[in-house]
Amino acid sequence: MRPWLLLLTLATPLSAGALEADKPFSDYVVDSWDVKQGLPQISVLAMTQDADGYLWFGTQGGLARFDGVRFHRYNPRDTLGVNSNIQALLADRQRRLWIGTTLGLLVLEDGRFRRVLPADADGKPALAFPVRALAMTDGRVLVAGAEGVYTPEGGRLRLLHALPEPALSLLVRPDGLWAGGAGRVYRIRPGTTEAIPLPAAAGSPVTALAWHHGRIWAGGNRGLFRLQHGVFLGAGTGNAPTIEAMASDRDDNLWIATSQYLERWRGGQPIERIQDSRGSIAIRAIYEDHDGNLWLGSQTEGVARVWNGYTRRLDHAVGLANPLLWAISGAPDGSVWLGTVNGVEVWRNGRIQQAVAGARLPHPEAYSLLAEAGQVWIGTRAGAAVLRDGRLEQPAVLAPLRNLQINGIVRDRGGRLWFASSDGLFMLGRDHRLLRYGPTEGLADARIRIVHETRDGRLLVGSTRGLYEWRDGRILALGRQTGLDDEIAVTALLELANGHWLVGSSNGDSLHLFDGKRWHAFGSSRGLPINIPFHLAEDAGSLWVAGMQGVYRLPLAQLERALQSPALQLDPQLVINSGFDRPGGQQDKCCNGSGNGRGLLRDGQLWLPTRDGALLVQLATAEAGTPRPVRIEAVATQGRAYAAGQDALRLPMDARDLRFDFTVPAFQPTRLPRLRYRLVGFEQRWRELDNPSLRSASYINLPPGEYRFEVADFSRADPLAGSARLDVAVPPHLYETLAFRVLAGLLAVGLVWLGYLGLRHRYARQRMVLEQLVQERTRDLQAANARLKEISFTDPLTGLHNRRYLTQQIPVDLSFYQRDPDYREGREALVIALLDVDHFKVINDTWGHAAGDRVLEQLGQLLGELKRSGDYVARWGGEEFLLVLRPLPRGSVASIGERLCSRIAAHRFDLGNGAEHRLTVSVGLVECPLFRDHPDLLGWEQLVTLADRAMYAVKNSGRNGWMGYRPLPQARLPEDVSGYRDNPRQLLDSGLLELFGASASTTAAAAPAAPPPQPG
Repeated sequence: MRPWLLLLTLATPLSAGALEADKPFSDYVVDSWDVKQGLPQISVLAMTQDADGYLWFGTQGGLARFDGVRFHRYNPRDTLGVNSNIQALLADRQRRLWIGTTLGLLVLEDGRFRRVLPADADGKPALAFPVRALAMTDGRVLVAGAEGVYTPEGGRLRLLHALPEPALSLLVRPDGLWAGGAGRVYRIRPGTTEAIPLPAAAGSPVTALAWHHGRIWAGGNRGLFRLQHGVFLGAGTGNAPTIEAMASDRDDNLWIATSQYLERWRGGQPIERIQDSRGSIAIRAIYEDHDGNLWLGSQTEGVARVWNGYTRRLDHAVGLANPLLWAISGAPDGSVWLGTVNGVEVWRNGRIQQAVAGARLPHPEAYSLLAEAGQVWIGTRAGAAVLRDGRLEQPAVLAPLRNLQINGIVRDRGGRLWFASSDGLFMLGRDHRLLRYGPTEGLADARIRIVHETRDGRLLVGSTRGLYEWRDGRILALGRQTGLDDEIAVTALLELANGHWLVGSSNGDSLHLFDGKRWHAFGSSRGLPINIPFHLAEDAGSLWVAGMQGVYRLPLAQLERALQSPALQLDPQLVINSGFDRPGGQQDKCCNGSGNGRGLLRDGQLWLPTRDGALLVQLATAEAGTPRPVRIEAVATQGRAYAAGQDALRLPMDARDLRFDFTVPAFQPTRLPRLRYRLVGFEQRWRELDNPSLRSASYINLPPGEYRFEVADFSRADPLAGSARLDVAVPPHLYETLAFRVLAGLLAVGLVWLGYLGLRHRYARQRMVLEQLVQERTRDLQAANARLKEISFTDPLTGLHNRRYLTQQIPVDLSFYQRDPDYREGREALVIALLDVDHFKVINDTWGHAAGDRVLEQLGQLLGELKRSGDYVARWGGEEFLLVLRPLPRGSVASIGERLCSRIAAHRFDLGNGAEHRLTVSVGLVECPLFRDHPDLLGWEQLVTLADRAMYAVKNSGRNGWMGYRPLPQARLPEDVSGYRDNPRQLLDSGLLELFGASASTTAAAAPAAPPPQPG
C-alpha cells in the first residue's frame, strides 16, 4: 500500500452506503459463496436485486435467489422452463424477473417461468436468439437481441430499435440509449441512431458499457475505450486485455474486470489493480446492491461480496517487520509506538520503522510501552528500559525489575512512574528511588496486570486476584463491602465520563461497573458475548470492548438503563468477531494481552495489537439502512408446500405437522437480523432460531384450531414494525369436535361412575401401599446404583476416571464430534496422550509405596489443572495416565507434548515428611482420526496402542520427552484399506507413519535438572 493512500484512508471516515473510494481493496471485507453454500453452479455470469430485496444470481447451471443466508435454486433438472447459461438478469417494478440466456429470454412471474419469443412480421413466434444484456427505461424492459434492441409486449418480443447488427450490451442514460455492437457503439435517441466506431476494433464485440467521470466507457476483447468529444479513444495500458465486465458504483468508482485482473478507476484514472486476491479472480459480472455492497461474480469461484468493514490493518505492507504485537502507545508528537515480539517499532507519516531491535532489550518482547515527549519507556518480559533521543538505556535504578514481566507502565499526575509487574507494583519517584509493593503491603497476589489513575488522582491497581487502590503508601483492597469478588482477575480498567468505573475480568462475568455505591456485574446472562476484555474505551456515548474473542460496541445509555432494571438484556453490536459465541460483525483477528497499552483511541479510530499487525477499528461506522420486512414464504405439510398469502390458510384434515419457511433479505453485514417466531394459539413466548441459517420453524402434532404464525426481526428498534403474520386453520376430525367429546364424555362418565363407586376405596388403599413400597425400593436401588457407578468409573487412589469410564465415554464423544464440520472435514482432531512417569520405581524403592501414591495423586491433580473443560484425564494403570483432548487444530501435538513435559518437570512433588522431588515423564501422542480421508481406519483403542508405542520410543531415547506418530507427508493409502483397518502394526510395517517429537536429548537444555530428592 502506498503511504499517501494509507494516510488518506486513516483520515477518511466511513461513507454510508458505498465502498470507501480511497480504501485499498485489501482492506475491504470479502465474503464469498459457492456451490458448497447452495449456488447451482460455480460460474456467476449475471446479478440483479428485486424490489423485495432478494439478490438473483445467474450461472451456467441455473438461477438462484439469495436472501443473505441461504440460496433457493432453480435449475433445469428440477424447475421446468429454466435454461442454463444465464447471461443477463433484470428485476422490474412489477416484481417480474427477466432472464437472458443463450437460448432466449425467460420471465419469472407469480412463481412461474415462461419463454418470451420474438415475433415475426405477422406477429407469430419466431426463433429465439441469445440475450446478452437487459436494461430498463421509464418502466419499459429493453432486450439486446439479434437485430437490435427489443421490448416485450403482449407476451412477445417486439423490435424497438433496429440496428444493422446484434446488440451486445446496453446502457441507459438521460442523453439516450447506448448499445454496444461489433466494433462500434450506437447512441439511440428519438428519431435518430448514431454509430460511433472504436479505434482499431473493427468487428470486435463491445460487451460492456458504463458511465464514469462524466463519460461513456466501452470495453471488449480489444481493451478499454472512453468517449471524448464524440470520439472513442483507447484507455488503459497498451496491452489491451479483454474486458469481461464493467460497472460504476454510486461513489463514481469504475470497476473493470479483465481476463487477467480486476482494476478500479477513479476520476478517469486507474488507482488500483487487484490480482490473485480473494474475490477478484476471473470476474465475469459486477453489481452494486441497494446497500452499497459490491458483488463480484466469478467464472471459477462463485460470488463474492465486497464491503467496507470496520477495520484497516497496518502490517508488512507499511513496513511492519514483526506482525505479532503486544502493546501500542501514542506519543505527543502524533507518532504511534508498537511493542512487538522482537523489539519496538514506530509509525510515522504512513510508514512503520524499527526503533529498537529485540536483541538490544532486556528481553526481545516489548510487552508494554509508555511514549512520552522525548522518551519511550519499554517494559519487556524480563525488565524495563528507556529510549531517550534514540539512545537505549537500562538505568541502574530499574535493576530490581530484571527477570520480571512488565505488564504496564503509567506516569501519574505527580510525575511518579508506576510499573505493573509479575511480582509486585513498583513506583519510581522523583527522587529516583524505586519502591516495591507486594503481599506484605496488602496484595493478595503480586501479579499486577494494570495500573490506572482516575481523574481525581486515585491510583487503581488490578491484579490476578482482586482490585486495589494505592493510597499514601498503602495498598487497600476495593469492593469487598460493595459487591466485587475478592478473586476477580482484572484485565482492563476504565473510568467513564460520568465518573463510573468499569473493570474487565477473565473470570466470572466479563464486565463490572461501579456506580459510586455498588459494583454491578454484566456477563453472558445479561446479553453480553463471552469475551475477556483486554482494552476498554469510551467514544461518543458508546463503550468499546476489545478482547480475545473480538470487539463489540455497547451504547452507554443502554448500560445505564440496565443498572436501573436488572431484568433488562443488553444488546451489544458485534464489530470484530474472532470467535464470539454468536454470529455477526466482521471476521478478523483480535486481540492480544491484558494490561496497560493494549489499545489506543486516536482520531476516531481504535488501535489494537493483534497477532497480525495493528488493527485500526473505525468508531464512526456507517449507519445501517432501513431494515426490510420479514416474509413468510410457505407452509409445508404432508409433503406439500403451500404458498403464504394475505388470506388465512386452511390446511387439509390430517395436516398436524407443519413447517413454516420464512426469511428477510439482508445484505448489511454490519446489521444482521435476529429472527424470532411464535405460533399464537399454541404459545405466547417468542422463540429463537436454533440455527440462524435455517430460517424455518416446525411444529409436530398440533391440535386442531385457529392459529396465527408470527415472525419478527428483533434487531430492529421496533421488532413488530416489520413482522410477518399468517393465519392458519387446522380442521378437526369428527372425534375432535366439541359435540363428540361432550357426548362421549357423558357416556364414559355414566359407565365408569357405577364401577368407580364400588372400587374407589379398595383401589385407593392398594395404591397407597404400593406407592410407598415402590418409592422405598426405588430410592434404595437408585442409591445403590449411584454408589456402584461412581466406584466402577473412578480410580480410588487419584480420584480420576479409569479405563472403564473411557471405554464407555469416548465412543459417545466421537459420535458427537462428527457433527462438527471442522472435525468431520479434518481441520481439527482429538489428541490422545499417554504418559508414564520416568524412574517411578526409584521413588517406591527409596521412599516407599506411600510416597509413590502421593506422587500419583499430585500428578493427577496437576493434569486436571492442565486440561480444558471437555478434556479427560484417566489413570490408565500403574504410573501411566491417559489424556483425551477435545478437538484441536491439526498439528497441535508438538505444543501439547512440550507443555505436558515442561509443566510436569517444573512441578515439585511432595513426598511427605518435608521431602520434595521433581519428576519427568515420557509422553506418547497421536491424533484421532489419524488419516483425514479415513476417519474410521483405526479405533481409539488402536490409537492408544500407537501412543503407547510412541511413549516407549521416548523411554528408549532417554526418557523426559514426547513423541508421536503421524502420517508421512507423502503417505497414500490404497483404495482397499481393509488390510490396515484396526491394525496399527500393519501401518507401521508399511512405512506409512513416521515418529516425531522431542526426547531428553532435546529438552534437557531447556530446563535445569532438579536436585535429587532426599528422603524425609
